[in-house]
Amino acid sequence: MHDAPRPAALTAASLAAWRDEVSTALSALTCGFEEKYGYAPGENEIHPATADDRAAAERLAAEPAAFADLALYYGAIGAVDMSDVGNGYFLHGGAEALTERTALPEAGRSVPAVLIGSDGGGIRFAVAADGAVWRSRTASDEGGFDRIAAGLPEFLDLLRRSVHRFNRTGEPGFV
Repeated sequence: MHDAPRPAALTAASLAAWRDEVSTALSALTCGFEEKYGYAPGENEIHPATADDRAAAERLAAEPAAFADLALYYGAIGAVDMSDVGNGYFLHGGAEALTERTALPEAGRSVPAVLIGSDGGGIRFAVAADGAVWRSRTASDEGGFDRIAAGLPEFLDLLRRSVHRFNRTGEPGFV
């Protein structure tokens, strides 16, 4: 089943498999979309990493706060647009994410994080230095964040499952 959980360690091969599977599912989503929903689909695509994204990945990898999975991700994948999956999911390319930072609450202190994207309602997603993925409670990073995934592999799996669920049922995803 496509929407069963299956997070794995993040590797170049797992990222390529994720990109291929989700790209295929996004293509399937757009077939017949206008007839089903009454309007044309928006952009639903996983963009390849640009030279700027790869440079950002190298800078993230060199930071004292170990953003290793994020650096690997941005070395292979650029921006992700899933505008028609539920309310929409949008992940920044590495060059944009590198400049967007916030601090997250963790065990009574603040930890550095990179803002990696948002949904169509402005809810923001951030990756902490320990790799955990957080979601803002409001359409701002000032309203607080909740931890939603132990790491980037689990978060990417939630997005993958969300695309398959939306294709199958029309219901929003798991993120």
